[in-house]
Amino acid sequence: MSAQAAVDSARAELPLLEAKLALPRLRAGVIPRSRLFVALDRLGDSELTVISGPAGSGKTVLVSSWLAVRTDLAKAWATLDPSDDDPTRLWTYVSHAVDRLRPGLARPALASLRTPKSNVETAIDELLNGLAGYDGRAIIVLDDLHHVTSEGCLRSLAYAVERLPSSSRMIVTTRSDPGRRLSRLRARGGLGELRAKDIAFTSEEAHELVVTRAGVPVTEEDIRILVERTEGWPAGISLAALWLVGIDEPRDGIRRFSATHRHVADYLAAEVLDTVDGETRAFLLRTSIFDRFSARTCDAVLGTASSGRLLAGLERSNLFLVALDEQGDWYRYHHLFRELLRLELADSAPELVAELHRRAAAWFHASGLIEEALAHASAFGPDEVAGLLAAEHLNLMRAGKIDLFMRYLDMLSDEELARHPVVAAAGTSSLLRRPTAERERLATIAEAHLGELADHDRRYVEAAVAMSRAAYLDQDLDVMLGHAARTVDLARSHVRELLVPALAVLAYVHYFGGDATAARAAATEAIAQPDASGPRHGFIYARALLALLDCEAGHPHAAESAARETVAEARELGLAGSWTAGIAHHALGQALLELGRAQEAERELDRAEVLRRVPQPQLDHAHTLLVLAQARIARGRLTLAETELEAAREQLDAIAHVSRLVRLADEVEHQLEDARAGSPKPVEPPTPAELAVLRLLATDLSQREIGSELFLSMNTIKTHTRHLYGKLGVRSRDEAVRRASVLGLIGQGDSPG
Repeated sequence: MSAQAAVDSARAELPLLEAKLALPRLRAGVIPRSRLFVALDRLGDSELTVISGPAGSGKTVLVSSWLAVRTDLAKAWATLDPSDDDPTRLWTYVSHAVDRLRPGLARPALASLRTPKSNVETAIDELLNGLAGYDGRAIIVLDDLHHVTSEGCLRSLAYAVERLPSSSRMIVTTRSDPGRRLSRLRARGGLGELRAKDIAFTSEEAHELVVTRAGVPVTEEDIRILVERTEGWPAGISLAALWLVGIDEPRDGIRRFSATHRHVADYLAAEVLDTVDGETRAFLLRTSIFDRFSARTCDAVLGTASSGRLLAGLERSNLFLVALDEQGDWYRYHHLFRELLRLELADSAPELVAELHRRAAAWFHASGLIEEALAHASAFGPDEVAGLLAAEHLNLMRAGKIDLFMRYLDMLSDEELARHPVVAAAGTSSLLRRPTAERERLATIAEAHLGELADHDRRYVEAAVAMSRAAYLDQDLDVMLGHAARTVDLARSHVRELLVPALAVLAYVHYFGGDATAARAAATEAIAQPDASGPRHGFIYARALLALLDCEAGHPHAAESAARETVAEARELGLAGSWTAGIAHHALGQALLELGRAQEAERELDRAEVLRRVPQPQLDHAHTLLVLAQARIARGRLTLAETELEAAREQLDAIAHVSRLVRLADEVEHQLEDARAGSPKPVEPPTPAELAVLRLLATDLSQREIGSELFLSMNTIKTHTRHLYGKLGVRSRDEAVRRASVLGLIGQGDSPG
């Protein structure tokens, strides 16, 4: 299978919900808010526009109606929900939205994202590169950003916004401020904001809605009171218009309104539900379990054939039903209205809630929407979640959804995992960045229930657990070699789907044991398997190890070429940010170091160290730290080299029989001592101001950006830099960083130059 075919296959296995990428369809009766359209136009020079306000503020309608009249703009829309509070999932949806501008525009970004622990910033860079080459003005809209609260997501958003090309702009709608991550953007004038008070209805807008459109016979004074009582809350005014149409004394009705959003919503929702017929009321309550739904979804879950008719009637009546696409296939309820419906359902038919979620989980699973199926299963019960994970864990992992798998696995108790040992076993190979104790807990649960499994499942559990104990490279080498050999034996005879990764793991254990011949034989056998490119992680792992073996056999040119090809393949397969890609970057860095290209080597090894970083001692991470330290020494960055040597020795002390790496650590220590013995001392130390500039010279910031960081002019930065060069006896920025590192003037937190 080709690399592109593998990516396309993974994409097909877990389809996205297309309705989340569709621009919401405008309903009849929406009033144009010209003053806000002018405000959005005026904020066009800002990289990011934040429209914030409580539920029902009309944020989504405002943006979609503005875009409807701005036909000159290319629109990329993504509606977010709580499951998008993960950087990889968030940027997968954003990338798919951007890809609608021109098919293929976001393909490199999507390839980077389709992997466990993908490097989101790399994917964002790919996406922004695509936008920079797009011929037109692009608007990216993230609707309901308040569902995204994690630090990783907000950091990635700030990273993207600060690097948006000038032809692009981002607009987000949210119920809450995205947080301090945007403070830097606000400080430099790159943030445009419309708050609740800005988007609240004016008396003129409320009059247009209530009197002109709905035909409620009230005065301008009545409207002023309505706006005052509801604080201009658009949903409250919309609810009021709906209710006031059907009562005899609308002026008195306005004066009976509560002044708080919650009271208005509670009162009006009850009044609305009381006015609909029994069939419609039951439909509203039962379909409130969905975040989004179609007529087909509702029919399947409710066991009816009338959903299309009822949805058409609800849409005509403007009963808080939002069309999510132009065809009218997918809908959602107004958020607050949906929450109230759910409360009413729980009060009136609590026994029905779990059953509806069970049916919804089954329908979404049958439709290939595994993430939505898991969300409903989690509302139904943990045993349903475990059953879905048992059935779909391989598909989730092949599609790079290990984070999703682990999120739901973490919901399961030990007792529930004991009833599904296959899920526990799959979890042992998914905890790449978690403590060893967690992996062993799952392994113990899985092994304790082997006797209850059918033959294939039993062999799968045995192989998965054994492979995880070898792959983590955190035990005595002899013990790991036994686990690796057992995994290969089981894979050959019973679990062929694990053979390629099992052989790759065996090869790596042999490598650390010093048996290059056995390591090469196992890695070669892995990539020679007919379906080798299918198990993507094992294939990349084996290819990278062969490059590393070439390097250590005295063929650095061949190793560099093979390692570069492997890094490129990992990127094509969507594994660029994965733990597996770490060995490819390590092999490339080691080959470059052998060829005397220390700066390039340092960058590759630094990347490898990040990808292989784990919370417990592991041989592969220690190995990368040691070779990275050698690259640091070659570049004169002795403080960093010493830090990495110490970290590597700490890890090696925790693992027995690793004489190969202990010898390498001793060699690195001698190299460090030799480098320090020849280090000259500065004639005059830098001033504190010069030292601040020196530390930023070790980053990738330009002189202008250094000035912005330190609030200094360009001339001042140039003066400090000139003085530093004189004191250090150098003539370039790179030489200054190298010399300062040798002298210990730049600490371990400074970035490579």
